[in-house]
Formats: sequence, structure tokens, C-alpha cells
Amino acid sequence: MQSLETLPRFTILIHTVGQGFARRQPSAGRGIAAGPVHWDWLFQPPGDRSGGPADDSRADHLKKTTPIAGLWTWATDPLPELDKPPSDRVDRITTPALRLADHRERYLDFEGDIGAGRGLVRQLATGRYELKRQTAACFEARLRWTRSTTEGSTTGMRQGRDADAWMVIRFSQSDGDAAEQNQTWTATLFSERDT
Repeated sequence: MQSLETLPRFTILIHTVGQGFARRQPSAGRGIAAGPVHWDWLFQPPGDRSGGPADDSRADHLKKTTPIAGLWTWATDPLPELDKPPSDRVDRITTPALRLADHRERYLDFEGDIGAGRGLVRQLATGRYELKRQTAACFEARLRWTRSTTEGSTTGMRQGRDADAWMVIRFSQSDGDAAEQNQTWTATLFSERDT
């Protein structure tokens, strides 16, 4: 495994939506991440330290043809299970997710009003990740949390019997038209022991 400092970054933002903010749902729409608060999961592409497109040709299917190519982004409803100590969590958390258009690099560190009535974002956690698997229908990464900013939260902290475990997030495409801006995916979060 690479040293922690050379791994790409990720951030999870708590997005409190503004008045009138409405996210276009997939055609099978189930209101995923459409409530007053949701989480945005942002991943810096491997090899990308400038905010431009990733050098990894395997990442082409995750890139969007938008003028602000950057962070690969998914949205989920909040996962209160993550606020439990690692020893009290269920082994696996699964929830619907939306694949969103790439977000700008600034959101790795940004907190505050995002403007245009879209609401406020606050950083839940940040860290580095190791890419495990990437296909047209799956993105899987081992997360190393370096900071959790929610007061009193144990989110992602490596402690106790889980001190030798990584958290793994897997986003896998569920259904829907690949041409849709917001594609329906499934997010699965679980612990993985170092080997």
C-alpha cells in the first residue's frame, strides 16, 4: 500500500439544502438524498492533485463532460449508524445513493453557504483513500479517516478492537439510464481488516 500522504483525498459533507432546492431524481425516483439534509461523498481522482481530470484511463467512465471536471461525487441520506462507536456498529451499512455531476476541488475543504439558494455544507469527515476497484458500475475504496469534525462523533475513528480495520465504501450502480445526470447507485459501507 502507498504511504498515507500520497493517497488521493476524500471528504464527506453534510449538505443542509436551501429553500427551493430540488434535486432531479432518477426516473425510478425514490427521493434519494432529497430531504432537508443529505451527505455528499467527494473523491479526488487518483493521480489528480490539481483538480483537473485524472490521468487514470480506467476512470473515464466516472468523468463527466462538465466544465468543472473534478471530484467524483455521490449523495446519500445521512447514515446515523456511523455515529456509533465501531464496536456497536452493524457489520455492513447499505443505502441508496445518487451519482452526481463532478464537484469542484474546493469542496474538499469548503464549509459554508454554497450560494444560489442551494444551502450550506459542513464537513463531517475527511481523509485519504486507496482505490480497490473501479469499473463502469462499481467504485470501491478503502477509507482512512484523518479527521471527523462533528462534535462528539466517533465517525470513522479507529479505536478499540477495530483499530486494525479500514472502512470500505462501495458504490455500485443499481439501475437507470447511464445518460441520466443523477444515476441510481447503492452505497455499502463495511469494515475490512488489514492483511
